[in-house]
Amino acid sequence: MLALESGRMKLIGLAAESARALGRGEDSSVVDALLVERGIDLRAEVQYLDLSVCVSVIQKVKMVGFLDFPVSERQCARKSGL
Repeated sequence: MLALESGRMKLIGLAAESARALGRGEDSSVVDALLVERGIDLRAEVQYLDLSVCVSVIQKVKMVGFLDFPVSERQCARKSGL
């Protein structure tokens, strides 16, 4: 259970860093590079809102005795220059 929580905290950091980068106007390739750099079996979903950008990072987790299940974290950042 501790490993799951530790992994979840990493997803929070990755989602927040990705949202801030996109909020600054950086290209989405930055998010792709962060995913490749940080994870195994990670994917991101980006949502552009009026004043902010939200990024959800999803990872499939395997636990002994359980089926694979997704763990996701969503973080948002305000768009710069508004």
